[in-house]
Amino acid sequence: MKKIAVIDLGSNTFHLLIVKLTDDHTFETSYRERVFTGLSDGGIDVISNEKLAFGIETIRHFKNRLDEHDVIELKIIGTAVLRKASNRQIFIDEATKILNAHINIIDGQKEAEYIYKGIMLLPVLRIGTHLIMDIGGGSTEFILVSEGKKLWSESYTLGVGVLHNLFHHDEPIAKSSLLSMKEHVNATLKDMLDILKNYNIEFLIGASGSFEVLQSMTSKDIDDNSISAISVEEFEEIYSIIVNTNYEERAKLQGLPLERVKLIVVGIALKKIIADLVKPSIIVVSPFALKEGVLSDMINE
Repeated sequence: MKKIAVIDLGSNTFHLLIVKLTDDHTFETSYRERVFTGLSDGGIDVISNEKLAFGIETIRHFKNRLDEHDVIELKIIGTAVLRKASNRQIFIDEATKILNAHINIIDGQKEAEYIYKGIMLLPVLRIGTHLIMDIGGGSTEFILVSEGKKLWSESYTLGVGVLHNLFHHDEPIAKSSLLSMKEHVNATLKDMLDILKNYNIEFLIGASGSFEVLQSMTSKDIDDNSISAISVEEFEEIYSIIVNTNYEERAKLQGLPLERVKLIVVGIALKKIIADLVKPSIIVVSPFALKEGVLSDMINE
């Protein structure tokens, strides 16, 4: 079986997914890896020299894995920080040279489309009316779906790197900062909130990123092919713990990866704002997101 791969160059995390194509036009995972590169650490206007160098080092590492697996087709996607950072071309040129492949820098709507396609590969999420939320380092995508059909989508500059730079200046985060962040998010999402008033949202579906912290902190089994359900009560408990602890205390919390300690506060605060607005019956964590959506397109093509 031939192998194809996707590299997702997210603003906070790089993902590599290598799969085998099966005879029935589906795929089996051969290898997956996630590296917290933090390109958006400090915002998305410029990538620091340190993060730039680490990002390139990660690309070299991914190239070795691709060669080991004899990948015959590769698609590379770049998102928010590679759309906006003033020095993004330095990274793009070097990464292109190493991988010997074109990097597709996509806009927010295309990003949302891939996320939607990836999540809809899970049949259980094609039933009912749900809001999908994918929090990245530079942007956050929202997709409204009903019975598997996309009704609306948008991308906003509300990534955790951006929000941390704007609002998280104290440890623990100040209550006034949380309030200011809530006002900023509500103003930014005004058009979305007007649309959502017409729908009864059943699930808030979180794709990848900081939503996985909800899985690990509630000791849910993490399966690369199955969803996890988090009750609103479980979420509220985790939210309270995270926003009321300082960096050192968060670093000791069971189930919270060290790579997430810095940015998780604004990430979970953003989830809290959205959950309070849409009042879902449950929060669902999807193992599929952008990279699976890209794979779906590659297979169909």
